[in-house]
Amino acid sequence: MPIKEEDLQELKNSNSLSRESYGFWKKAEGNENNQGLSQIVTVLRRRVAVIASVAVIVTTGTIGWSATRIPKYEGKFQLLVEPLKTSDNELLILLSQTLQQNVNEITRQNTTALDYQALMEVLKSPKLINPVIQELQKQYPEISYDRLVGNDVSGKLASGREGTLYVNRMAKGKDESRIIEVRYRDSDPQKVQIILDRISQAYRKYSQQQQQTNLRQGIKFVDEQLPKLRHRVNALQGQLQFFQQQHDLFNPQLQGEQLLKRRDELQATKLETEKKLAEAKSLYLSLQGQLGMPQNEAIAASALSESPQYQQILNRIRDIEAKIATESVRFKDESPTIRLLREQRDKLIPLLNKEAQLTLGNNAPDVELNSSKIGGFQNSVRRELIQQLANNTNQVKSLEASLSATKAAQIQLNQQILEYPVLSRQYANMQRELQAATDTLNQLLNRQEALRVDAAQQEVPWELIMPPTLPRNKTGQLMPVSPSGASNILLGGAAGILLGILVAFVIDNLENVYHDGDEVKQTTQLPLLGVIPFHKELKKLARTGDVIQLTKKHNPERELDNYAKSVQYKSAQFLEAFCSFYTKVQSYKIEASIRSIAITSATSGEGKTTVAAYLAQIAAEAGARVLLVDGDLRHPQIHLRFGLLNNQGLSEVLSEGIDISKVIQQSPLDDNLFILTAGRIPANPTKLLSSLTMQTFIDRSQTNYDLVVYDTPHLLGRLDTNVLLSQLDGIVLVTGLGKALRPTLKQALEELKSSRVSILGTVANTVEH
Repeated sequence: MPIKEEDLQELKNSNSLSRESYGFWKKAEGNENNQGLSQIVTVLRRRVAVIASVAVIVTTGTIGWSATRIPKYEGKFQLLVEPLKTSDNELLILLSQTLQQNVNEITRQNTTALDYQALMEVLKSPKLINPVIQELQKQYPEISYDRLVGNDVSGKLASGREGTLYVNRMAKGKDESRIIEVRYRDSDPQKVQIILDRISQAYRKYSQQQQQTNLRQGIKFVDEQLPKLRHRVNALQGQLQFFQQQHDLFNPQLQGEQLLKRRDELQATKLETEKKLAEAKSLYLSLQGQLGMPQNEAIAASALSESPQYQQILNRIRDIEAKIATESVRFKDESPTIRLLREQRDKLIPLLNKEAQLTLGNNAPDVELNSSKIGGFQNSVRRELIQQLANNTNQVKSLEASLSATKAAQIQLNQQILEYPVLSRQYANMQRELQAATDTLNQLLNRQEALRVDAAQQEVPWELIMPPTLPRNKTGQLMPVSPSGASNILLGGAAGILLGILVAFVIDNLENVYHDGDEVKQTTQLPLLGVIPFHKELKKLARTGDVIQLTKKHNPERELDNYAKSVQYKSAQFLEAFCSFYTKVQSYKIEASIRSIAITSATSGEGKTTVAAYLAQIAAEAGARVLLVDGDLRHPQIHLRFGLLNNQGLSEVLSEGIDISKVIQQSPLDDNLFILTAGRIPANPTKLLSSLTMQTFIDRSQTNYDLVVYDTPHLLGRLDTNVLLSQLDGIVLVTGLGKALRPTLKQALEELKSSRVSILGTVANTVEH
């Protein structure tokens, strides 16, 4: 297919292209979150023929199986076992006005809860079913209770069992209705109709008998329980009232908080009183020290100091004692003068004591009246100190009394706090019992009203909202439920598709090969440089010694045959893949100065020679001087692809030292493409490829050409491949889609890892379609 000039210009100016990072074992960035789903879709697309084949086979088998089945018919009827009550019922409205409640609330509270599980068992019980069976056996002798009810050992029914009666409560999601549905299946539609008719009549007769009995029993039970509950509520109320009066307990929570608050207040008062008492005692000791006498003596001294009679007598006594002292100098103690003075003094002392008794009153016995400190005159300062001492004494006594009272109150309060939790718990228990009894009483009262409302309404049996019916089509013909042709075909088709998908995945896993580039990228964790599409003409061209010419160019020496010319216009995708591949190689070449690239694969037959040939051709047509070297000295292929002679080549350059200019051939397809064939097959290719001559050849070719492309042998089992790869700038690993085995590729990657070579990326080559 021709390359447009703008395409060539784009390849030449590849500096503006996005470039990918390179290097050995560099993981691809930005793994896609939906990679797993993409792989599943890819497998399904690849195996669509297998899936379709399996689906057709299973669907055909399902159709054949359905055609051999005996048709079965199923009928059913539905019963409304609880009447629907409207909110505008006159009795409910009257009751709501009496109880001052909303009608909807009363209806919700008074809805009777029917035990549907027990009802299901009753409807299948021998008491109801046996009379029906006895009547049916006249026409169908094979019917029995065990066959009709159909319970197994566990009590469960097998779904879709013929000749079995199914009784179920209808439901929509989690919401269960008041409707009971009864179904029966058999191959005889007339038998189905007759059995359902008899069963429905038996059920309605049972409902008529049980309806009124249930209501009367409920009302009787409530009437019997109400007096007992009222008596219990009254007794609990009396006990609670007596307990409150006995312990003065009305609001336990508030009173408890008050007790704790009172305890804190008493503690604070105690501390404050103790502080004041300590200060008062300290002041008392200070005053007593200043006066030099006890409290009673100081008070007495102050009182006598203010009594004039006492002071007059005291002064006279002091005068006489002064005279006695004076006369004692002149006379002896037995002299009449001294004796007379002493008698005068002795007569005045009783008068002094008597006056002191009169002045001091009751405090006189506690005081030594003859003390000089007491009897002496007290000045104003001492009298002030004595007054302070008396006041302080009173204050101390008052504080001591207050402290004693506070401690007594604390003891009493602490005792109340210790007893309070017990009282509070007893109060809570009594109140809880009273609340429970009151709630039960209210519920029974509401229940009584509801039962009376139900009894007052017109009692009706279960309503047959759907009579016994068998399904019919639009023309009135009976429709069997089994087998269902349409549903069986759909189920068979769905099962076939699922089985086909399973088979597709099994086949895909058994092949254990790569099928798309994403799988290769995920396994290798290397950049995916390109995905080469399948080209069915490549094998034909290889056999004729041709390649696809990528541009229209007249070559006088060699013309492409008509078949090859027609191919070049049908290879658009093939060409675009190589253009993209070369664009990425060109970006590597600019970034890392890569001049030589090895094209290799894990095993043979994966298309490495094809990739090398077309990469070199498109690079040459993009304007670069390209040398394509056939490095596979064991199985050379390049000369066959381009129809060139292989008399001399790389083998002779390395072994005989022939100048490379003499053995390089120009491609018949492009003037910029030069080819060095492999030459004769040597005895030891590894020795030649590891020689200094080979290194010299690599350096010289990289100098003379813009890009050197090597078609190398495959990796596994070849030592010469690793020897050659280690001397080149980069490696491109070709993986044959539909050809390369997963373990083989992983083994090749491990060998490259140990060789420490630079891998530019991978190319996924579609070798099978």
